Amino acid sequence: MNKIDCINNKLVIASSNKEKLIEITSFFKDFDLSIYLQSDFGIHTNDERNNTFIENALNKARHVSRLTGLPSLAEDSGLCVNSLSGAPGIFSARYSSFSNKENSDSKLNNELLIKNLKGLEDRRAYYISIVVILRNPNDHRPLITEGILHGEIVEKASGNNGFGYDPHFFVPSIGKTLASITLSEKNKISHRAKAFEKMIQKLKFTN
Repeated sequence: MNKIDCINNKLVIASSNKEKLIEITSFFKDFDLSIYLQSDFGIHTNDERNNTFIENALNKARHVSRLTGLPSLAEDSGLCVNSLSGAPGIFSARYSSFSNKENSDSKLNNELLIKNLKGLEDRRAYYISIVVILRNPNDHRPLITEGILHGEIVEKASGNNGFGYDPHFFVPSIGKTLASITLSEKNKISHRAKAFEKMIQKLKFTN
């Protein structure tokens, strides 16, 4: 059985999102690893007042590791739309004025996205995922990986799987939106899957 010795087979995710826990757990299915949500320890999301995905992820990972004393994983991701100057970007989860960090409203976020794209021909966009792992609260060499998935925004939502902007994120290479494919299929192509694949490789060869 595989083991990730550098994180002592325990990992706390800097998130309270159960859907994200399911997705992240699936990436580590081949490892002897116990994965927890920060909410299992009564921890709330740390304020994200940074300007980049990397800074946000590091901030969240440090917050959780310091409070639990355990290795932590943070993933910061978002949707960047070319014609909107990269928006919603780091504000993807709380894009609409009615959303907030603790309770993002995907329906309102998607409605605002489609509204802001009205009349714009360029619908190209990409999902980006930054994954950070701290092996201990004082880890000065955090493990950081990046994954990107290119696609385009379609006005009509399609599919009931996934979350966030997935129903409107069309991937030309598969001819479907991310919400129209299974989790297993998504884990082969998604931005998050790419970032986690790189992270797992790093963990295998990191002391």
